[in-house]
Amino acid sequence: MRTRLGVGGEELRRANLSAILRTVHTSGPTTRAELTRRLGLNRSTIGALTVELQSLGLVTEQTAVVGGRGRPSHLVVPCAENVVVAVDVGVDRIAVARVGLGGEVLERRQRRHQRGEHAVALVAESVAQMVEDTLLGAGSAHCHGIGVSVPGAIRDSDGLVRFAPNLGWLDEPFTELLSARLGRAVATGNDADLGVLAEHVRGAATGYSEVAYLSASVGIGGGFLVGGRPLRGASGYAGEIGHLPVDPQGPTCRCGAVGCWEMKVGENVLLSEAGRLPGGGPAAVAEVIAAAGAGETRARAAVDDVARWCGVGLRALVNLFDPEAVVLGGCLAQVWRAAEERVRAEFGRSDLASLRAGVVIRPAALGDDASLLGAAELAFEPLLDHPQTMAARAG
Repeated sequence: MRTRLGVGGEELRRANLSAILRTVHTSGPTTRAELTRRLGLNRSTIGALTVELQSLGLVTEQTAVVGGRGRPSHLVVPCAENVVVAVDVGVDRIAVARVGLGGEVLERRQRRHQRGEHAVALVAESVAQMVEDTLLGAGSAHCHGIGVSVPGAIRDSDGLVRFAPNLGWLDEPFTELLSARLGRAVATGNDADLGVLAEHVRGAATGYSEVAYLSASVGIGGGFLVGGRPLRGASGYAGEIGHLPVDPQGPTCRCGAVGCWEMKVGENVLLSEAGRLPGGGPAAVAEVIAAAGAGETRARAAVDDVARWCGVGLRALVNLFDPEAVVLGGCLAQVWRAAEERVRAEFGRSDLASLRAGVVIRPAALGDDASLLGAAELAFEPLLDHPQTMAARAG
């Protein structure tokens, strides 16, 4: 049977099941009445579909009195026994989390890299062991996927890491190695692309459809939403904003170009300018910012310089992409909180300042876990898109 729009009945059913499951996954427990209002389906259709999702073990229903009085309503609740494992491969550490349907982090663990441990085979083995340990604690839960965040350019077709300069990777089959080691399908994405996804679903970019997400640690990653959809580029490599040239005087970047933005802004830049050893991570950045606030001359100069270059890069980025909102993560968020006025002063320079006046700039709501939670969303996507098929496979 075909509908008037030419969509088959089974495909329409799949789309409606997906819409309900996606709503309760992103919004949390939702009444049938609210699902009816949001999705434009009638009450009987919502009822039948939620019963089917219950039979698949994806949701449960509770009876709730909305507003504390009146007629009880059926509350559709995501079943957190459906999980994914999310992985964030950073330059200095690996973070792994078991995340339930609905977005709750059920377990989280972290391991720092040791010197010389960026070799792709070693990283894949470390990740595999951490994933296996995490799944051991999952009990009877159904694991629907593994999602991984990597700070580099990822090829869409097969997850090949084309380049991740801060890990020293070039054309490395990390996704293939990890999938073979675990005996499970693995989905890998760029850390900033996953960061903007998480902030859009659950964080500072909720409600915006034109978004730039920037996160700085050793390098700078950029993720963008255009019309609410990820900006991927022809091969999936869009968003390498850290290599935007901002200073023709240098220095030379790890990528081989001169004056890249990430050579002027980032954790190690700030630490070195403040006279500290590189590699201390967010805690070391916080110490420099605190020292600057206490009046230490060199720390104040370092924070001021990094804030200035932060404004320079933001000005170029907003001129290019014209986003509604810019979300700052990592070191950029720390610098923004400490020196917002200095960043804004540089950001507002030039005759185009009026065009940038309406842009919302704010720190990431999910903090350093944005990419990790984005990896969870990446892993959940097949289940959210095809609930019947994927639930049956997990079962």
